[in-house]
Amino acid sequence: MADKHLVFPEAEYRQRLTALRREMERAAVEVLLVFSPENVYYLTGHQTFGYQSYQCCAVPLAADPLLVVRFLESFNVAHFAWVADAVIWDDHEDPAAVTARALAERGWDRLAVGCDDAALFFPPLVRARLDAALGGRLRSAPGLVERCRAVKSAAEIAYMRKAAVYTDLGMAAALAAVRSGTTENDVAAAAFDALTRAGSEYVQIQPIVTSGWRSGIPHTTYQRRTLEPSDAVPIELTGTHHRYVSPLMRTAVVGRPTPKVAEMYAVCAEALAATMAAIRPGTTAGAVDAAARRVIAGAGYYESWRKRTGYSVGCSFPPDWGEGGVASLRHGDETPLQAGMVFHLPIALRDYGVAGVALSETVLVTPDGCEPLGSTPRALVQA
Repeated sequence: MADKHLVFPEAEYRQRLTALRREMERAAVEVLLVFSPENVYYLTGHQTFGYQSYQCCAVPLAADPLLVVRFLESFNVAHFAWVADAVIWDDHEDPAAVTARALAERGWDRLAVGCDDAALFFPPLVRARLDAALGGRLRSAPGLVERCRAVKSAAEIAYMRKAAVYTDLGMAAALAAVRSGTTENDVAAAAFDALTRAGSEYVQIQPIVTSGWRSGIPHTTYQRRTLEPSDAVPIELTGTHHRYVSPLMRTAVVGRPTPKVAEMYAVCAEALAATMAAIRPGTTAGAVDAAARRVIAGAGYYESWRKRTGYSVGCSFPPDWGEGGVASLRHGDETPLQAGMVFHLPIALRDYGVAGVALSETVLVTPDGCEPLGSTPRALVQA
């Protein structure tokens, strides 16, 4: 038997199963098929960077889960998952057919079988094959595991605090690398080097660094551009500890900021402060979003923003560090906040195609407010 290297005690995984089974009963699901790497990891501890290949965790109401994985991933299951029951598929086999056969062998195919078919790595064609193999009885049941992931345990929060230490070190290195004549790549390399040396695992998104006119284009990142005087350089990154994250955004300027950049950054700082002041248990996600929206719209920058104010973060795999499927701070969302939730609050403004600035915190919802997990100063950095 392989030595087990569990990220959490088995008792914590079983507590998660108990919570999930309550959600399953409410949804009239007797066996839930789970496909997203985050949900499989959350329930079993199984992790691999090969999750683009089919993997399934079948969770029944009255027995331990079953994992269906590719042969190469079976060794990860043996070492990192607490679950003992695993069925292997080989590359010449149809994993959907293997899954259906495994359910039939356990008598689970006759039960009400649901699936989290919102999972990114469970494409419609595979779902159709699995449904056909189960006689057309597969029902849609997305979001059940995500409801369980919303409030973090003490152990999860400890991992996120550790990730925040990596993040702060990566951000410090990135900000120190900003100066005229260096490149966006130099800044990203400094961040990645510091994160990795500090202990971070492979990250969900590479450090995001953009500059000058490119910083005014949403979702641009390093592409060899040389930094010039007065360039704004927004930076966004996270460290990762046992797949748990703590993202952060900061902005540096090469020399003196333009009046527009200085003004936009001041609005971001005011909006972030208002957002954090609005967070507390019982407040709705929409009410928190409204706190940021009032500041940004009141300053005349709504068209430079037009997005949600924040999103849940926790455990994640590429291509994203967010848990938007768990909770988002967005307009009109009536989801009530609970102590133990964790949110990233990315406040960014852009003069489109000219310059952009960004400022954020990852915060833990506490019984009477919120607490930032990181410690990087929020002031605009002049390099």
